[in-house]
Amino acid sequence: MAPAFAATSTGAVPSSAESGNVLSRLAKNFGNRSAASHRKRSISTSSSLNLSRESVISSSASSSVASSQSPENNGSINIHQRQFSTGSSNSATSGGGTSSKLSSSRAQAAIKLLPSYLIDARAITQYSPSTPEGALQLSVAENQLSELPIKGLVGIKEDTGAGSIASKKERDMNLVDVLSQLASSNLARPSEEGSRAAMNVFERDMIYYQPTQGVPSLRAAMASYLQSLLVTPTVHPSSPLKFNPDNIVVGAGCNAVLENLCMVLANPGDAVLIPTPYYAAFEFDLVARASCHIVPVNTFNHQEAEVPGCKVPIEPEFYYPNKSSLEAAYHRSMEETGRAPRVLLLSHPNNPLGICYPPDVMEECIDWCREREVHLISDEIYAGSVYRKEGTEGKPTFVSAMTMGGSSSDTTSSASTTKPGLNLGPYIHLVYALSKDFALSGLRFGVAYTENEEILMPLQKLNDMCQISSQTQLLVERMMCAHAVIQQGEEEDVSQKFVDVCLKSNQDNIRKRCDLLHAWLDELEIPYLRADSGLFVWMDFREFLPPPARGSHGSHRISGIPKGAGASVVPIPNEGAWTIVHPRHEHEERTCWILSMCVYRGER
Repeated sequence: MAPAFAATSTGAVPSSAESGNVLSRLAKNFGNRSAASHRKRSISTSSSLNLSRESVISSSASSSVASSQSPENNGSINIHQRQFSTGSSNSATSGGGTSSKLSSSRAQAAIKLLPSYLIDARAITQYSPSTPEGALQLSVAENQLSELPIKGLVGIKEDTGAGSIASKKERDMNLVDVLSQLASSNLARPSEEGSRAAMNVFERDMIYYQPTQGVPSLRAAMASYLQSLLVTPTVHPSSPLKFNPDNIVVGAGCNAVLENLCMVLANPGDAVLIPTPYYAAFEFDLVARASCHIVPVNTFNHQEAEVPGCKVPIEPEFYYPNKSSLEAAYHRSMEETGRAPRVLLLSHPNNPLGICYPPDVMEECIDWCREREVHLISDEIYAGSVYRKEGTEGKPTFVSAMTMGGSSSDTTSSASTTKPGLNLGPYIHLVYALSKDFALSGLRFGVAYTENEEILMPLQKLNDMCQISSQTQLLVERMMCAHAVIQQGEEEDVSQKFVDVCLKSNQDNIRKRCDLLHAWLDELEIPYLRADSGLFVWMDFREFLPPPARGSHGSHRISGIPKGAGASVVPIPNEGAWTIVHPRHEHEERTCWILSMCVYRGER
């Protein structure tokens, strides 16, 4: 069984002084590490939040955690209790809700699938220096660092059929500045041939129906961007492996294109395997309408080494899926659904672990999927937020499944290497979005890529339900093609694309915040996974849970959790550790995670 841990967002941490202040208060909440009674009091306080199914301990911060200094709390963080629950159950697959004359059972089941901390995530006052009573927003992974100026960026150069035109400002620009400029541009489309230098901000053909998979010029721009992001860093430039724009479908967000992929790959009730811990909203995305059945892939019991004691850091290898863990999940799917699973969904880079799967792990998963004829969907939404490029022995931290899938042997694929594309075959698929790397979740722009010709047309047709507006498509196309104007002394450099400059600035900012958080965790002697990507740091809080009796198999409640919260603490036999599970799934090996702390950017 996997113990209880915590994930924290690193994407919005302010200056070291402000961070130190908040983290110091966090440390006070944990208390003096040598005082056991204080530790018990701390875990009771920090556990006054509801625990939900599968992989989630959801912090009540999304609507009711306020940090305040007062004589009564001695500077510690007050956590005001609010009950959250998902009520999630795979029975929702079969419409397990209560029907009435006013709504269907499907409607009721859908609500139960979505954690309430995500439902009201925006209906709160967020913390800032001007609203100190506000909440630290823990339930939405957004990188507010995108609001910071990009050093040296003073302008944007757009290429048109009539040449290049640059517009500049007298100060460093941020992402919002760039989008505002591009959205009001009346220059011709970057891909448009001919001598026309200008167009209307809103052209006549933009008011009519668009191609369901996205306009061709946008898909070509996205293919170029994905090639640069996912393939070029690890594949020789002479390689024929290229993203094929014809195999790209753009839709209204990553969850929309992921849902559509699962609908064309799996039948209702078919299993989707997901390594634990995993992103909580997958349960809604895959079950509410696609009616899939989620089967967790538990990895801890399938490693050569044993899980170390609670004061010893758990190495990332314990979280890697391998053939043994995948086979166990495969057979569990057979038991629960009566048939083989259809999909393995990997979050790579991983949310909430904050790390990437090594190339050998990805290759093992790809080979297993092809051997078992299980579709692999690689969710690489954080691919542009890998801020430590090299891992052990100088090897790249992140290698995309698009690279591994194209270079691995594929004896089952009918794809021809002479056909344009990545030679992925029919079993390897990608989802991506601009929501994380560029913090553009409000644009609702997601991408699916597949070389499975049998599902391409159905995927395009399903995209009718979640198309992106013509205006948003034009804006994203301009952003993908624009070049940055970088001030370097008296000279200006226009050789780099804006998206590359933006991602580099974002990676530097996240890494600095992550290093700061790592340093504080070291000082507090809290074990954690060394994060290298995304917006998360995975922390080990087992020390703050009461030790179970040796050999005990009973379940216990954590003090401070309301009786109706519906979660139990189950000891791991002979390991001196605990796992937290939902009562409907007692004793199942489901890793839990806590969105424990997020410090915001604050005022510049």
